[in-house]
This record gives sequence, C-alpha cells and structure tokens, in this order.
Amino acid sequence: MKQELLTLAKQINAKELKFAKFKLMADGNKNEVTLMKGQKFLRIRYNAGSDLYDLQRGKIIKFKIKEEEIQKGFYSDMLRKEIEEYFKFEYVMDSIKIVGVNC
Repeated sequence: MKQELLTLAKQINAKELKFAKFKLMADGNKNEVTLMKGQKFLRIRYNAGSDLYDLQRGKIIKFKIKEEEIQKGFYSDMLRKEIEEYFKFEYVMDSIKIVGVNC
C-alpha cells in the first residue's frame, strides 16, 4: 500500500472505523480511501500538489449513486470532524485507555 494511504489510515483512525462497522476501500492509483456506512459514503482523496485532502460525499439510493460536488482543501486534522459530522459518528478510542493494550 502506498505511504500516503497508510498515513491517511492513521489520520482517520481506520482501526476504530472498522471496529464501528464502516467499510473501507482503498485505491492506491488515486490515493483515495472510501468510507461507507449504510447508504452513505465519503471519498477522501490526497492531493499531492496542494498537500491537502479533497472530499466527496454521496449516497447509494435504489442502486443508483448520487454524488455531491467535490470539496477541496482539507487539512488532515479536519478529516475526523468531517467524518463525525457526515456519518453522525463520534470517535471514542482516543479517550479510552485499555490496560495492557497498545492503541
């Protein structure tokens, strides 16, 4: 997997998202990760030229994909907030300390 995708996976805490039953799909050719939960999806694409991320939201309704316009210019520290707002999801793993487990 490309280094950019590994970095992105760490920034969005992909382990916690998978634990929360999100589907994650990576496309190394496009430097892109797609998160899916229910009928909603969010594409996060790394833009190497600007060193920022572009986001595209969408829904799958009756086997048809409805995509919103791509939003550009997100810093890595903004990604988790966007995921929380779009999916109505709250990250909790950062605040949980499990004895004997490295997180």
